[in-house]
Amino acid sequence: MKKRTWKQKSASSIAAAIALGLVATACGTAPADNAAAEEETPAASNETPAAPAAEEPAKRGSITSSLYDRGTVPAEEGTMDNNRWTKWVNENGPVDVKYVTVPRFESLQKFNVMFASGSAPDLILEFDTSYQGQLYTQKQLLPLDDLIAEHSTEYKAMLETYPAIRKAATMDDGKMYMLGRPLEFGPQHYLFIRADWLKKLNLETPKTPDELLAVAKAFATQDPDGNGQADTEGIGLSFVAGIIINHMFGTGFTLFGTDQNYWSLDEGGKVVHDWDRVKAAIAFQKQIYDAGVADRDFVTDKNGEKQKQQWIAGKLGIYGGNGSDVKIYEALKTNVPDAEVVPIALPATEFGQFSPILSAPVQLTGMINAAAKDPVSVMKHVDFMASETYRNTIANGLEGVHHSLAENGCPQAIDAEKNKKELGYAGDMNMLAPLVGECFGLENKVNPTEAEKGMIAIRAMARKAYMDPAKPMVGLTHSSFMPILPQDLLQIKTNANKTIVDLAVKAIVSGGSYTVDQFIEEAKSVWDKAGGAKVDQFYSDWYEKSKDTALLMDDIYELAP
Repeated sequence: MKKRTWKQKSASSIAAAIALGLVATACGTAPADNAAAEEETPAASNETPAAPAAEEPAKRGSITSSLYDRGTVPAEEGTMDNNRWTKWVNENGPVDVKYVTVPRFESLQKFNVMFASGSAPDLILEFDTSYQGQLYTQKQLLPLDDLIAEHSTEYKAMLETYPAIRKAATMDDGKMYMLGRPLEFGPQHYLFIRADWLKKLNLETPKTPDELLAVAKAFATQDPDGNGQADTEGIGLSFVAGIIINHMFGTGFTLFGTDQNYWSLDEGGKVVHDWDRVKAAIAFQKQIYDAGVADRDFVTDKNGEKQKQQWIAGKLGIYGGNGSDVKIYEALKTNVPDAEVVPIALPATEFGQFSPILSAPVQLTGMINAAAKDPVSVMKHVDFMASETYRNTIANGLEGVHHSLAENGCPQAIDAEKNKKELGYAGDMNMLAPLVGECFGLENKVNPTEAEKGMIAIRAMARKAYMDPAKPMVGLTHSSFMPILPQDLLQIKTNANKTIVDLAVKAIVSGGSYTVDQFIEEAKSVWDKAGGAKVDQFYSDWYEKSKDTALLMDDIYELAP
């Protein structure tokens, strides 16, 4: 298969495309019918022909678009649906846009109410891929292939540059229903270790689960911070750390959340529900817990906040977290200036060697309501959102007001506090903006801080450790591109997993009174009685049908820069 890469358009070509698009939008007139003009013209006449009637300009379209409201708009800026940037869109865009706000973390409930009442907006901007799939199965969405082919320039060009978007957005009927954008492809979860503690205790970087446990024990018992107190923990188990430990054993099963991913390919290339990997992952977490080297209350730390505070305070030796969070690294370095942090490759297990979650190279963010009265106008607005003019303005504000151009040609804030107030709330208006490119990301930041420089070095190490197809991410594909279960199967999966997670926690914290063997037998029984075999069959059938067309793990790694 030919390698595909995220290629960037040159600034001049994008600008030219924008200019052509704006000219085409502004004109809105058809060429004169020359054949009609030539008819009945006298061969020789002294009469002056009448001037042709001027065509009226095309009527400006009007649409509705959803927009997240996070409650972050300063009072002096207005409201989420009426502020300097919504006004800028209506003054500079090709159509009139009425924004319909939805609360960010209650958006699905609001959308359901609007769809039920027939008042859902024309353009639906929503991150939740499961909900996107739900709307597709309910036939609430407009297929986009013909609309894009006939009425798009900017977004069509994005699809040509990033063809994986089309692949991810195409549903099982072969039609494209979602709008999306390319993302920076790289590590999302990192397994961090205090390298200065390793050096102080004369330990090597762990390469197996046994070595990882031994290092965690040393961090918890040998006073690595040198304060003479028994106040350090070896390793985290909650949230991201727990997810990473499961990934060490090749399973996407997690104690935190309901989006479980048990399925993998066996040596024959068939989809299997791999209970052996789940069993091994839970057994190792039980070893950690029984050794007393992790937080005894990790189960209640569902979002990892307590674990994060231990890390920031310099009291935790091995931490699983999101690698893009500079603030956490900066806080640790403020509290412990001599702390040396490195991301390490996941230790190899009997199932192979794997990597933590990588960010999806594509994010699906929008849909067009099947009931939209003027889809062409919606597409015009989508094209405007996909244009460099729109993306740069919403992200960086106005040149000379909010930003200037640095030597590398990238926008540089003139007044960071001004931008925080006047731009900080507008990010959700930019849900079609590619999060890639020469001016995107921490590595391309103008004048990075010392903490940012440190994090840039850590990110480079993580890419080397994790972005290797020989140590793949767990699963059939990225969770963002797994097929959407029908509602009845989703209910089976959700209900069964709640019970299985409770049993797994019981196995970890119950000492000898409830063994991992007991857990796995009960978990299998729960799954079977709930009808889990139907879910297993669904994923197996999907893979066999779609392995040549879906965006699978091999495709994702081919997109690596």
